[in-house]
Formats: sequence, structure tokens, C-alpha cells
Amino acid sequence: MIKPFQIQNAFLVAQLQKQGTALDMEERLLHSRSPLRSALLAQLFPAMPSVATYILHTDDEKHPQTGLVQARIRLGRPEQEVIFLSPSLESGNGSHAMWQRLLNHLCVKAGEMGHQRIYARLSSDSTDVQVFRNVGFTPYAEERIFRLDAELYPETPSDGLGLRPQTTADSWSVQRLYTAVTPHTVQVAEGLAQGQWQVNNYLLANQGSHYGFVWENRGEILAVLNVHSGKAGHWLRLMIHPDVQNETTRFILGGLNRLKNPRKQPVYFSLRTYQSELVANLLACGFREQGNQQVLVKHITIRAKDFLSRLLPVFDTPAAEGNHAAPVMQSKSSTPKTNGRH
Repeated sequence: MIKPFQIQNAFLVAQLQKQGTALDMEERLLHSRSPLRSALLAQLFPAMPSVATYILHTDDEKHPQTGLVQARIRLGRPEQEVIFLSPSLESGNGSHAMWQRLLNHLCVKAGEMGHQRIYARLSSDSTDVQVFRNVGFTPYAEERIFRLDAELYPETPSDGLGLRPQTTADSWSVQRLYTAVTPHTVQVAEGLAQGQWQVNNYLLANQGSHYGFVWENRGEILAVLNVHSGKAGHWLRLMIHPDVQNETTRFILGGLNRLKNPRKQPVYFSLRTYQSELVANLLACGFREQGNQQVLVKHITIRAKDFLSRLLPVFDTPAAEGNHAAPVMQSKSSTPKTNGRH
């Protein structure tokens, strides 16, 4: 039986987290918090949950099974990201089957919450990828991770590009840049960005702060530096228009100058393989490659009735309620329609 985490499961989770597998380098390097702590924080802040945690526990005396899956909820976006699974696949004892059960359950519950996509980031040399493929996850990108240690932080003059903080008013221009520089297959996998390059700050959810800097010229945004700052460091991502890639190094140095307490924490930089031409710029700024990871996605199918109920307004009058239900009742099939939303 698989159930959501409750306070009474704290001891079991404390045991399971010792034998599990932490996914997603960004989550591990910036926050380094235990699955138990994350689950407890989600219980303390139910109005703004940061993670979804599910426990597998069977009482079969011959084949007892206990397992755990935890996913980070991307607040403000209809998405989750798998960050922890237990027990590890190396432990054997049916762990492959448990991972599949837990991941399938997570996907079902995510769909019930109205979420459209679930992501996972796995080390490129990991053998875990096949388990995710078995439950419908598809690799769509690979990321190279670079690190700049505090003692190697470059002494940089003013960049002269006039970088400014990113604001919500930049959303449309940032989306245009994303469409111009991102391969179409990646755009489809990411739901046409769906706000992942937008700024937000959910400190209460213990997900760190998310902010950015933009380089704008004559009303057009030419480059965006996305920053995720956590307790243990900063994680940077970059978009820059091909016409101004000769200014990439200056733009990166300008962004580093504007980070919060950069000289006290390591700075990580994530580049997709389709951005390989920017590696030389990172090396010139003092970054060194640390590792790489695959990015996978599973698109969640949502029942048509649930989908329509979120789109159409709900009124208190009987007439309005009848109008609200009519589109669903028009189906000739007894099987609920589904809508795979990308």
C-alpha cells in the first residue's frame, strides 16, 4: 500500500533516507536537506507545499516492502521533479519493482493535483534511467555542470552592458528569447517554458530564492541569467541571443558581480549540450566542469472533466451550473476522455 507522508511516518522515513538515492544535482548541491526534513516542512506549510512524499509499506511477512518517493513541487507551475527514491537499486530485494510502483503512484497523484509534467535529473552514467523509461519518462536533454569555487572568483571590472534585475514585466520578451534559442523538441518537453525562466521567490517553501538579470537593448532582451540561490551556493543558467554571443563572457562576469554573497559560496553553472559553444566562455571565467546529468520528462494525462472544471468559471446559480457541466455530458463514450497537455 502506498500512502502520503504523515507525521507518524517520521521514524520510517528517517530509516529509508539512509539507504536511498538522491537525484538532481541542483537540489543536492544548493540545499542538502534530508527527505525527512523536506517532508516535515511540507506538513508545516500546507498552503505552500514544497514536496510530495509517498510511502510504500506492505505487511507481507514473506516479502515485506518499504520504500519512499519524494518530488519537489515547482511552485507557480503545474510541474513536479523527482528528487529522492528509496531503497537504492543497488540494494536489490525487489527495489526495481518498488521504484516503478512508487513512480507510477507519484504520476497518478500528480495528475489528480492538476500537474502536467514530472521531471527527473539523473547522472549520465547512472543505471537508473531504464527504470524511469519503464514508467514513461523520456530523456530530452543533457546538462553539463560547471563549478566556480569562492577562492577562484574572478576580480572583474564593470561589465558595461547595463545589466538590470529581471522583473515580471519581462515575461513576454524572455519567452521570445527562449523560443529563438531553444530547440523545438526541448520546447515541447518543457511545455514552451511555462514560466521556468520567470522570477519568483518562495522562501517559505524552503526552495531558495529565484531571480535573474537581463541585458536589454532598445526594448529587446538579448540575454537572461537565471539564478537559484540556496544555503550552500548558487545555480546559474543562461540564455543569450546568437547575434551577441561574442559578449557572453562579459555578460557572465556582469552577472557574477551581482550575485548575493558570491565569494562565500561556490557558484554552479548548467549548460545544455546544445549550448556547447558557450563552454569556452565559462572556462575563461574560471569555471571547471564537475559532472553531467540527463533530463527526463513524463507528460501527465488529465481527465477531460477535471480539465474543463479548471477552465470554466463556477457560478452559484443553477443555470450556470448546468452550463458548466454540459461539455462533459456530451461525450458518447463511457470512458473518460483524456487530454495530454504539453
